[in-house]
Amino acid sequence: MLINNEPSLILKDKKIILLDNDFLGDLYESRELLEDVIKLDSSKKLYLHPFTEFEFLRNVFLPRIRILKEQFISSQFFGHIKAENHLKIFQKIFDNSLLLSKIYAHKNLALGSSFIDLTLASLLMYLKTNAILITGNKRDFPSCLFDTLSVLNFESKEGNIRAIGIVAFNQAKFDRCYKDLQKLES
Repeated sequence: MLINNEPSLILKDKKIILLDNDFLGDLYESRELLEDVIKLDSSKKLYLHPFTEFEFLRNVFLPRIRILKEQFISSQFFGHIKAENHLKIFQKIFDNSLLLSKIYAHKNLALGSSFIDLTLASLLMYLKTNAILITGNKRDFPSCLFDTLSVLNFESKEGNIRAIGIVAFNQAKFDRCYKDLQKLES
């Protein structure tokens, strides 16, 4: 069950809504959460980056679980970034990822951000104002570079409350961090 602060207007304004693996895992575990998120704006698909799909499917030992997970991400609710689009921009995304990792390190935020998290952060940077990300792990998208647009809260089956962040890249924040990084490197 979502307990939220009305992010539906935020979702309607964006062309692309990306998901990270943490949130994708939450959706997989909770049909109710998936239904609630879809109700926020049923006209939009939730997009999965190929690396997010990889992260979601890796380490699945049992074939029946892998099949269920593959069916889940193949459902109508999800859009997929096509391989040819991914490859066209990969070098730029990779370069941005490296730059973001330097900024994270400079700001002492480098702990725990995986290559995939940096790739998603870089994709947000590349898409600028056209995309947002729904993340189950906000610390991978620090406030020095990203705005938290809204927070979805939901109650899990166990009765725990989880906070899910909706984040967007902030060019002005990036420009300040990049300027600080250049000063440090010169």
